[in-house]
Amino acid sequence: MGNQRSKIQLDANEIAGYIASSMTCIVGTTNHDGYPHLVPMWYSVFDGLVHMHTYKSSQKVKNIERDDRGSLLVEDGQTYDTLRGVFMRGRYRIVDDQDLCYRIGVANAAKYTGATEEQAADFVRMQVRKRVAMVFHPEKTSSWDHRKIG
Repeated sequence: MGNQRSKIQLDANEIAGYIASSMTCIVGTTNHDGYPHLVPMWYSVFDGLVHMHTYKSSQKVKNIERDDRGSLLVEDGQTYDTLRGVFMRGRYRIVDDQDLCYRIGVANAAKYTGATEEQAADFVRMQVRKRVAMVFHPEKTSSWDHRKIG
């Protein structure tokens, strides 16, 4: 299996491109009772790191404030031979910065709706008022692309 595993791994450039072009990630944090808390999130990538914004009072923020360790998964594929993904373990950082939340919101508007900053600015400013940024810092990464095995 080790040989097969090495055939399907993505290299650093493939990982970066895949994460930047994908649409949804699954954010994993740990609830107060030790159980995983998994939620889908929209995101943008700045300086090689996944950035999201969410409500300050959200469960995931509470979880990160208690324990910053978490995971992030981006995956796709409908059949075994098309499965592809990147799984990362690392730490989340909460950043209470409206300018950063605005930057994430504008980038997300462009990514998900094709809107320009001018088109999205008023909505994003209103949306991010009660939000904080979540920045994911990966420590360990696993990847797979079954399309590589033919």
